[in-house]
Amino acid sequence: MAYPMGSKEQRKDLRVNSDLPARISIGSQLTVQGRLKDLSLTSAFITIKSSIFLKTGDVVGFAIQASSNNADDLIEGLASVFRIVAGEGLAVYFTKMDESSSDRLKKILYTRP
Repeated sequence: MAYPMGSKEQRKDLRVNSDLPARISIGSQLTVQGRLKDLSLTSAFITIKSSIFLKTGDVVGFAIQASSNNADDLIEGLASVFRIVAGEGLAVYFTKMDESSSDRLKKILYTRP
């Protein structure tokens, strides 16, 4: 669901609710599975059931499955943690993403009803 201009949920960028598989990587040692809750051109909120030690400003790798029927269709890159909601998940701000991932992200945001 895209939030209309003027709503209480208004952000600078278009934001959509989603329920796609996602994962966060902390270095090369730890990968945590989660689900995408919402997504914008610059950020995402990923729900995570596992408890992991992160703090605001930490850099993590991310991978979001861009298509529910194709596990190889990924949006990948690096992100900075900017909000942590205990027991629910974390919000990340994208800091690095290749062009194909950026194109997949735009496709999700701008082709949904």
